[in-house]
Amino acid sequence: MDKYDQMVKEYSKLIEYEASKYAQFVPLSVVQSEAYKLARKAAETFNPNAGVKYSTYLTNALKKLSRISTKYGGAIRIPENKQFQLNKINKIEAELRDTLNRPASMHELSEATGLNLPYLNNLMQNRRKEVNMNNIFHTPVFVDDGQNDEWITFVYHDLTEKDKIIFEHKTGYGNKKILNNQEIADLIHVSPSTVAVRVKHITDKLREGFK
Repeated sequence: MDKYDQMVKEYSKLIEYEASKYAQFVPLSVVQSEAYKLARKAAETFNPNAGVKYSTYLTNALKKLSRISTKYGGAIRIPENKQFQLNKINKIEAELRDTLNRPASMHELSEATGLNLPYLNNLMQNRRKEVNMNNIFHTPVFVDDGQNDEWITFVYHDLTEKDKIIFEHKTGYGNKKILNNQEIADLIHVSPSTVAVRVKHITDKLREGFK
């Protein structure tokens, strides 16, 4: 891990907090990936002698996330109303995790979102079905129920062990917990930027089956 990755890691909470503010009509995971890209660039260009705190410099750099809805909005294949609700769940789920210092239960998430438990369970199942592999540079791929399941399985079994872990925790494949890039990086002992590069590789492979 180089010094820039270390800076990104130290400010991961700020990065993900700012990302959550811009995840309105775009999946939180997509915004977080773009946020980590911007954070890496900010770390590389930050001048400690300029009289500006890095947190301020980083926050200003992350304002570019406001463009992400225009950039990605038209590429998302799932219905907008469902995506809006999933974004709401993602954001509240992240806030509860920070507040409780643990993952929220479904009952806690239901109460916080105002969604009844059966409907929330249904949405969470849909979230697990999405192949929301996304990357810093390319449009994410979303897959509705039953869409190219054989191709997804083929891609998964063709991955390296570390890439399988990334795939699982970015998509919920195999009922695995969805994690952000930093959490996956900690899990497999690589940098967040390395995770982003691997996500790009996996996404490109997935996209071949949806052309």
